[in-house]
Amino acid sequence: MTPTPDLYQLYGLDRSQSSEGIAILLSGRDATLENQGVPADAPQRQQVQVAYAVLKSEGPRAIYDEALASGRPLAWHELEYLGNFGSLPAPTAQPGPGPTQFPQPNPFAPPVDTRQQSPYQQAVPGYGAGVPFHTPAPYPAYGGSHPSGAYGGTAGAEDRPTAGLRLGMMLLDSLAAGTIAAGGSLFFFNDALAAIAIPLIGLAYFIGLESYTGATPVKHLFGYEVRDATTGGKLELTQSAKRNWWRIVNLIPFIGSIVAFIGMIVIGGSINPSNGNIGVHDRWVGAEVVRKRR
Repeated sequence: MTPTPDLYQLYGLDRSQSSEGIAILLSGRDATLENQGVPADAPQRQQVQVAYAVLKSEGPRAIYDEALASGRPLAWHELEYLGNFGSLPAPTAQPGPGPTQFPQPNPFAPPVDTRQQSPYQQAVPGYGAGVPFHTPAPYPAYGGSHPSGAYGGTAGAEDRPTAGLRLGMMLLDSLAAGTIAAGGSLFFFNDALAAIAIPLIGLAYFIGLESYTGATPVKHLFGYEVRDATTGGKLELTQSAKRNWWRIVNLIPFIGSIVAFIGMIVIGGSINPSNGNIGVHDRWVGAEVVRKRR
């Protein structure tokens, strides 16, 4: 039987590195492949996405590490399941000699569209057919939809704003934040104090409102929210801060504005329909900008 793929060796990862650090590296690798023109459904990118889903969180990673250490063979479709649901699929084989028994098709289930399945799902006869009305879920935070979570639904690329719309909303938000900051500066009679307070007001506008209300005012106005792609809830303050890292870096004199400008270009270029209109900064924290739930 084929041994479990060693994701650490396959992608040159340090086993002692944190899950967050590994997630950043794998997200960058996927972005590099995307920039090289590798399509989202290519096996090379899908394997990177499976590795990302498994190793980005401590729970699934611990299960994978234990299986790897014990020599338990796991196929790619099982790793995909682990990344999607946080646990390994229940064994389907019966003890004793004979071929492996796969789930039998459910006569009441609708036909499964194999075009929506990954190569690993297609390789397993009956995958998704043994569960009534089940449709295999793509990778979280990468493809066009996510497994149903606490918010009880899925989001596709059509539910997320395009790069152009997100740029427009950001410019309007920046204008609103600048107006508020300029008004607040009138209360500071010390120029040095005002120079410190104004950028902090801007951060409070973007990061504070995003984590506290679920989105900035302009996003609310356009009917969008920023949410955790796994839980469907609002982002934690730390998640929002990481997602807006370039705004924080912009506070550093001289070099900060250059790094922030480059970061904005990279982020804008990473938002496209092929990855579900999810930016690299969204993927870093497992977030998505999506149309509000009705």
